[in-house]
Amino acid sequence: MKNIATTTLKFAAAAALITSLAAACSGLSRQQTHAAIGAGAGGALGYVLTGGPVGTIAGAAAGGLIGAGTR
Repeated sequence: MKNIATTTLKFAAAAALITSLAAACSGLSRQQTHAAIGAGAGGALGYVLTGGPVGTIAGAAAGGLIGAGTR
């Protein structure tokens, strides 16, 4: 029973985070949106490949730069 409550709490926290980010990012330009998406994807990929904070930061930086450069 405790496991179900913990999982429900995690989903509720994730939903609240997504909702607040969607509201905060609604006024971004197209370039800023692409940079944010690239940074998120690059950070996730950097973590998966290296398993540490250095890879995550480097991936986020590279993804943000690539995302900001797309049209």
